[in-house]
Amino acid sequence: MEYEPNPKHKEPWQHGKRGSLCPTGVDSQALLDASVADTSKPGKRYATDGCRAYCAQAHRTDTWHGYPEQWRQVPERIWRGWLRDEVITKKCLKEYW
Repeated sequence: MEYEPNPKHKEPWQHGKRGSLCPTGVDSQALLDASVADTSKPGKRYATDGCRAYCAQAHRTDTWHGYPEQWRQVPERIWRGWLRDEVITKKCLKEYW
């Protein structure tokens, strides 16, 4: 899998474009490499930096772009697994819900 950034998720904000801004200093390729596939939605994967959630979408064969996502958009089975394995905390879930 290869990460390819999408300008609408980077500073400066793209006028007229929709999309959430990625925080600076995020290792996008590492997040993609550690991401979990959403079996209910082929072409979507989810990752976390330990507090925030990120979604990756395939836009070409084996090429992905990603963006921050609210926890309520992440499939429950994925975030519950991370909570159980102590990858994330309840505090982070509440903060970015």
